[in-house]
Amino acid sequence: MPKATSFTVKPRNAATGEREEWDIRPTQSLEDRISDAVGPKRGKKSRQGNLFYKKPADPAEIRRVNHEAALDNICRKKLQKLLRQREKLETRLQKASLDDLIAKAAAERVANERNAKTLAERLAPPKKSLMERVEELRIPAEWITNRGIPNPKFVSCTEKKWDWFLEIDKKMNAAHPKLAKLWKADDWTTTAPIIEKFTKIVADFDDLSDHLEERVRQDSIRNEELRRLEKYLKRVQGIFGDLEVEKHTTYLKQQLVYSKVDFNLGKPKL
Repeated sequence: MPKATSFTVKPRNAATGEREEWDIRPTQSLEDRISDAVGPKRGKKSRQGNLFYKKPADPAEIRRVNHEAALDNICRKKLQKLLRQREKLETRLQKASLDDLIAKAAAERVANERNAKTLAERLAPPKKSLMERVEELRIPAEWITNRGIPNPKFVSCTEKKWDWFLEIDKKMNAAHPKLAKLWKADDWTTTAPIIEKFTKIVADFDDLSDHLEERVRQDSIRNEELRRLEKYLKRVQGIFGDLEVEKHTTYLKQQLVYSKVDFNLGKPKL
Protein backbone atom coordinates (compact mmCIF):
# COMPACT_ATOMS: atom_id res chain seq x y z
CA MET A 1 0.00 0.00 0.00
CA PRO A 2 1.58 3.45 -0.96
CA LYS A 3 2.37 5.72 1.92
CA ALA A 4 1.07 9.35 2.02
CA THR A 5 3.58 12.25 1.79
CA SER A 6 4.53 14.15 4.96
CA PHE A 7 3.22 17.64 5.65
CA THR A 8 3.52 20.40 8.28
CA VAL A 9 0.78 22.00 10.32
CA LYS A 10 0.93 24.99 12.66
CA PRO A 11 -1.65 24.68 15.37
CA ARG A 12 -2.12 27.32 18.09
CA ASN A 13 -1.16 26.44 21.59
CA ALA A 14 -4.15 27.21 23.79
CA ALA A 15 -1.96 27.96 26.84
CA THR A 16 0.54 30.34 25.31
CA GLY A 17 -1.37 31.47 22.27
CA GLU A 18 1.59 30.82 19.99
CA ARG A 19 1.64 28.64 16.93
CA GLU A 20 3.78 25.49 16.77
CA GLU A 21 4.99 23.56 13.79
CA TRP A 22 4.26 19.83 13.68
CA ASP A 23 5.65 17.57 11.02
CA ILE A 24 3.11 14.82 10.26
CA ARG A 25 4.33 11.70 8.46
CA PRO A 26 1.33 9.40 8.15
CA THR A 27 1.93 5.67 7.65
CA GLN A 28 -1.27 5.22 5.73
CA SER A 29 -2.57 7.05 2.68
CA LEU A 30 -5.38 9.50 3.01
CA GLU A 31 -7.62 7.48 0.77
CA ASP A 32 -7.23 4.49 3.03
CA ARG A 33 -8.03 6.50 6.11
CA ILE A 34 -11.09 7.94 4.46
CA SER A 35 -12.26 4.49 3.37
CA ASP A 36 -11.67 3.24 6.90
CA ALA A 37 -13.69 6.07 8.34
CA VAL A 38 -16.53 5.77 5.85
CA GLY A 39 -16.52 2.01 5.03
CA PRO A 40 -16.61 -1.01 7.32
CA LYS A 41 -13.64 -1.77 9.46
CA ARG A 42 -11.35 -4.53 8.42
CA GLY A 43 -10.62 -7.09 11.08
CA LYS A 44 -9.63 -10.66 11.48
CA LYS A 45 -11.99 -13.25 10.11
CA SER A 46 -13.84 -15.43 12.57
CA ARG A 47 -12.74 -19.03 12.78
CA GLN A 48 -16.24 -20.21 13.52
CA GLY A 49 -17.28 -22.90 11.09
CA ASN A 50 -13.74 -23.65 9.93
CA LEU A 51 -12.73 -27.30 9.79
CA PHE A 52 -9.50 -28.28 11.47
CA TYR A 53 -7.62 -31.56 10.88
CA LYS A 54 -7.71 -33.86 13.88
CA LYS A 55 -4.98 -36.42 14.23
CA PRO A 56 -6.40 -40.00 14.48
CA ALA A 57 -5.89 -41.87 17.76
CA ASP A 58 -3.28 -44.57 17.95
CA PRO A 59 -4.89 -48.06 18.51
CA ALA A 60 -1.92 -49.18 20.57
CA GLU A 61 -2.29 -46.17 22.84
CA ILE A 62 -6.02 -46.87 23.22
CA ARG A 63 -5.35 -50.50 24.15
CA ARG A 64 -2.73 -49.45 26.68
CA VAL A 65 -5.03 -46.94 28.34
CA ASN A 66 -7.93 -49.43 28.45
CA HIS A 67 -5.66 -52.14 29.88
CA GLU A 68 -4.40 -49.84 32.61
CA ALA A 69 -7.98 -48.79 33.43
CA ALA A 70 -9.07 -52.45 33.62
CA LEU A 71 -6.17 -53.33 35.93
CA ASP A 72 -7.02 -50.41 38.18
CA ASN A 73 -10.65 -51.53 38.29
CA ILE A 74 -9.67 -55.13 39.17
CA CYS A 75 -7.33 -53.95 41.91
CA ARG A 76 -10.00 -51.68 43.31
CA LYS A 77 -12.59 -54.49 43.39
CA LYS A 78 -10.15 -56.94 45.02
CA LEU A 79 -9.27 -54.36 47.62
CA GLN A 80 -12.94 -53.75 48.38
CA LYS A 81 -13.52 -57.52 48.68
CA LEU A 82 -10.59 -57.93 51.06
CA LEU A 83 -11.79 -55.02 53.16
CA ARG A 84 -15.26 -56.56 53.42
CA GLN A 85 -13.75 -59.91 54.41
CA ARG A 86 -11.66 -58.16 57.00
CA GLU A 87 -14.73 -56.47 58.46
CA LYS A 88 -16.58 -59.81 58.62
CA LEU A 89 -13.63 -61.53 60.32
CA GLU A 90 -13.30 -58.74 62.83
CA THR A 91 -17.01 -58.95 63.60
CA ARG A 92 -16.79 -62.73 63.97
CA LEU A 93 -13.77 -62.48 66.25
CA GLN A 94 -15.57 -59.99 68.44
CA LYS A 95 -18.58 -62.31 68.80
CA ALA A 96 -16.63 -65.59 69.24
CA SER A 97 -15.42 -66.53 72.68
CA LEU A 98 -11.99 -67.80 73.59
CA ASP A 99 -13.26 -71.35 74.34
CA ASP A 100 -14.82 -71.67 70.90
CA LEU A 101 -11.59 -70.59 69.24
CA ILE A 102 -9.59 -73.12 71.26
CA ALA A 103 -12.02 -75.97 70.41
CA LYS A 104 -12.02 -75.07 66.72
CA ALA A 105 -8.22 -74.91 66.60
CA ALA A 106 -7.98 -78.32 68.29
CA ALA A 107 -10.44 -79.86 65.82
CA GLU A 108 -8.48 -78.43 62.89
CA ARG A 109 -5.25 -79.83 64.31
CA VAL A 110 -6.76 -83.30 64.69
CA ALA A 111 -8.14 -83.20 61.13
CA ASN A 112 -4.76 -82.14 59.77
CA GLU A 113 -3.05 -84.98 61.61
CA ARG A 114 -5.52 -87.50 60.18
CA ASN A 115 -5.06 -86.19 56.67
CA ALA A 116 -1.29 -86.30 57.05
CA LYS A 117 -1.50 -89.93 58.19
CA THR A 118 -3.72 -90.85 55.26
CA LEU A 119 -1.40 -89.12 52.84
CA ALA A 120 1.59 -90.94 54.34
CA GLU A 121 -0.18 -94.26 53.90
CA ARG A 122 -0.97 -93.44 50.29
CA LEU A 123 2.59 -92.45 49.55
CA ALA A 124 4.00 -95.56 51.23
CA PRO A 125 5.22 -98.32 48.89
CA PRO A 126 2.80 -101.26 48.28
CA LYS A 127 3.01 -104.16 50.69
CA LYS A 128 2.79 -106.72 47.87
CA SER A 129 4.86 -106.90 44.75
CA LEU A 130 3.46 -106.51 41.25
CA MET A 131 3.68 -110.23 40.48
CA GLU A 132 1.80 -111.12 43.67
CA ARG A 133 -1.03 -108.74 42.76
CA VAL A 134 -1.20 -110.17 39.21
CA GLU A 135 -1.47 -113.70 40.61
CA GLU A 136 -4.33 -112.57 42.87
CA LEU A 137 -6.16 -111.21 39.84
CA ARG A 138 -5.86 -114.57 38.11
CA ILE A 139 -7.49 -116.38 41.04
CA PRO A 140 -11.29 -116.57 40.56
CA ALA A 141 -13.41 -114.72 43.04
CA GLU A 142 -15.02 -116.64 45.89
CA TRP A 143 -18.56 -116.00 44.70
CA ILE A 144 -17.65 -117.43 41.26
CA THR A 145 -16.30 -120.59 42.89
CA ASN A 146 -19.46 -120.98 44.97
CA ARG A 147 -21.57 -120.78 41.82
CA GLY A 148 -19.59 -123.63 40.27
CA ILE A 149 -18.63 -121.85 37.06
CA PRO A 150 -15.72 -123.78 35.51
CA ASN A 151 -14.17 -120.90 33.56
CA PRO A 152 -14.44 -117.48 35.31
CA LYS A 153 -13.13 -115.74 32.18
CA PHE A 154 -16.54 -116.04 30.48
CA VAL A 155 -18.61 -114.83 33.43
CA SER A 156 -21.05 -112.26 32.05
CA CYS A 157 -22.90 -111.12 35.17
CA THR A 158 -21.51 -109.41 38.23
CA GLU A 159 -21.65 -110.36 41.87
CA LYS A 160 -24.30 -107.70 42.56
CA LYS A 161 -26.56 -109.07 39.85
CA TRP A 162 -26.10 -112.61 41.15
CA ASP A 163 -27.17 -111.57 44.66
CA TRP A 164 -30.16 -109.81 43.12
CA PHE A 165 -31.06 -113.03 41.28
CA LEU A 166 -30.96 -115.02 44.53
CA GLU A 167 -33.51 -112.66 46.11
CA ILE A 168 -35.81 -112.86 43.08
CA ASP A 169 -35.50 -116.66 43.00
CA LYS A 170 -36.82 -116.85 46.57
CA LYS A 171 -39.87 -114.79 45.57
CA MET A 172 -40.50 -117.04 42.55
CA ASN A 173 -40.30 -120.15 44.72
CA ALA A 174 -42.87 -118.57 47.05
CA ALA A 175 -45.27 -117.75 44.17
CA HIS A 176 -44.87 -121.09 42.33
CA PRO A 177 -47.08 -123.25 44.65
CA LYS A 178 -49.93 -120.73 44.52
CA LEU A 179 -49.95 -120.59 40.72
CA ALA A 180 -49.69 -124.39 40.48
CA LYS A 181 -52.61 -124.82 42.91
CA LEU A 182 -54.69 -122.30 40.97
CA TRP A 183 -53.90 -124.11 37.71
CA LYS A 184 -55.03 -127.48 39.08
CA ALA A 185 -58.21 -126.15 40.75
CA ASP A 186 -61.55 -127.04 39.19
CA ASP A 187 -63.21 -124.13 37.44
CA TRP A 188 -66.45 -124.20 35.45
CA THR A 189 -67.32 -120.49 35.33
CA THR A 190 -64.24 -118.78 33.85
CA THR A 191 -64.59 -117.67 30.24
CA ALA A 192 -62.41 -119.05 27.45
CA PRO A 193 -60.40 -115.83 26.77
CA ILE A 194 -59.46 -115.58 30.45
CA ILE A 195 -58.41 -119.24 30.54
CA GLU A 196 -56.30 -118.82 27.42
CA LYS A 197 -54.43 -115.79 28.79
CA PHE A 198 -54.04 -117.42 32.22
CA THR A 199 -52.58 -120.54 30.58
CA LYS A 200 -49.97 -118.42 28.80
CA ILE A 201 -49.03 -116.68 32.07
CA VAL A 202 -48.51 -120.01 33.85
CA ALA A 203 -46.51 -121.47 30.94
CA ASP A 204 -44.21 -118.44 30.80
CA PHE A 205 -43.80 -118.54 34.59
CA ASP A 206 -42.76 -122.20 34.54
CA ASP A 207 -40.32 -121.61 31.69
CA LEU A 208 -38.75 -118.61 33.42
CA SER A 209 -38.54 -120.46 36.72
CA ASP A 210 -36.65 -123.34 35.08
CA HIS A 211 -34.20 -121.18 33.08
CA LEU A 212 -33.79 -118.04 35.20
CA GLU A 213 -30.38 -119.02 36.60
CA GLU A 214 -29.08 -119.91 33.14
CA ARG A 215 -30.28 -116.62 31.68
CA VAL A 216 -28.66 -114.67 34.51
CA ARG A 217 -25.35 -116.48 33.98
CA GLN A 218 -25.47 -115.84 30.24
CA ASP A 219 -26.57 -112.24 30.92
CA SER A 220 -29.41 -112.62 28.44
CA ILE A 221 -31.88 -111.13 30.91
CA ARG A 222 -31.32 -107.39 31.39
CA ASN A 223 -31.52 -105.43 34.61
CA GLU A 224 -34.66 -103.72 33.35
CA GLU A 225 -36.35 -107.12 32.91
CA LEU A 226 -35.30 -108.17 36.41
CA ARG A 227 -36.90 -105.02 37.81
CA ARG A 228 -40.10 -105.78 35.89
CA LEU A 229 -40.02 -109.39 37.14
CA GLU A 230 -39.70 -108.18 40.72
CA LYS A 231 -42.67 -105.84 40.20
CA TYR A 232 -44.79 -108.66 38.68
CA LEU A 233 -44.01 -111.01 41.56
CA LYS A 234 -45.03 -108.35 44.05
CA ARG A 235 -48.26 -107.85 42.11
CA VAL A 236 -48.99 -111.61 42.17
CA GLN A 237 -48.39 -111.74 45.91
CA GLY A 238 -50.83 -108.87 46.42
CA ILE A 239 -53.51 -110.55 44.29
CA PHE A 240 -53.43 -113.87 46.19
CA GLY A 241 -53.10 -112.36 49.65
CA ASP A 242 -54.99 -114.50 52.18
CA LEU A 243 -57.65 -115.73 49.74
CA GLU A 244 -58.37 -119.44 49.42
CA VAL A 245 -57.75 -120.73 45.90
CA GLU A 246 -60.69 -123.20 45.94
CA LYS A 247 -63.27 -120.53 46.81
CA HIS A 248 -61.99 -117.71 44.57
CA THR A 249 -60.66 -119.55 41.51
CA THR A 250 -62.42 -117.46 38.88
CA TYR A 251 -61.70 -114.19 40.67
CA LEU A 252 -57.96 -114.91 41.00
CA LYS A 253 -57.60 -115.88 37.34
CA GLN A 254 -59.38 -112.74 36.22
CA GLN A 255 -57.27 -110.54 38.48
CA LEU A 256 -54.03 -112.10 37.17
CA VAL A 257 -55.08 -111.48 33.58
CA TYR A 258 -56.27 -107.94 34.27
CA SER A 259 -53.06 -107.07 36.16
CA LYS A 260 -51.11 -107.56 32.90
CA VAL A 261 -48.27 -109.58 34.42
CA ASP A 262 -45.83 -110.96 31.85
CA PHE A 263 -43.19 -113.59 32.59
CA ASN A 264 -41.92 -113.92 29.03
CA LEU A 265 -38.56 -112.33 29.94
CA GLY A 266 -34.90 -112.93 29.21
CA LYS A 267 -35.23 -115.39 26.33
CA PRO A 268 -32.00 -115.48 24.25
CA LYS A 269 -32.39 -113.88 20.86
CA LEU A 270 -31.65 -116.16 17.93
